[in-house]
Amino acid sequence: MRNAAGKYVLTLLIAGLTTGALEPKPLPAPLDQEEYLDADDWFQAGLAMSSEARYSDAADAFAKSLSIEPGNPLSWLNLGTAQALIGDYPRAIDSLKKAVGLNPQLALGFSNLAEVYFRVERFQEAAAAFSTLLDLWPDNANAVYKLGLAHLFLKDTGKAQAEYLSLKIIDPDLAEKLLESINQSAVH
Repeated sequence: MRNAAGKYVLTLLIAGLTTGALEPKPLPAPLDQEEYLDADDWFQAGLAMSSEARYSDAADAFAKSLSIEPGNPLSWLNLGTAQALIGDYPRAIDSLKKAVGLNPQLALGFSNLAEVYFRVERFQEAAAAFSTLLDLWPDNANAVYKLGLAHLFLKDTGKAQAEYLSLKIIDPDLAEKLLESINQSAVH
């Protein structure tokens, strides 16, 4: 997207995917007339399909958008997000890495990449992505929490405790959950 409205839609995408709260613009042309659609049309179609939990179709639409405009980091972000939501984690990682490669300031790209790495138990890479996310978005409580958990899975209790101390300032309730995990890992 080339305009500020597109950035606002992207910011809402993650919440909209899970809540259905995202209301996309209507398509200018029916999808069965795809020869008339441009990259933005396919992007908007992908958003619409995502809001309806049609993640496989959304991934196809974002891929078509990228076939027209391959340098769009927002399309790569949304493609990777849709791929992750259908469980295609290897492709999601590739797509999200392209998104953050094209725009190293794309916080949501690092957030989604870190979450996918975490889900596939690639904790070292998850920790690195969460750390980059925190450079871009320092008060992201979920990122601090997940970084602490990643450190626990990497058997680095000291770093997990440091994240707990940081999290106490940002989100005391989430900090308590991390402390419970740290204490449980000490027992095992």
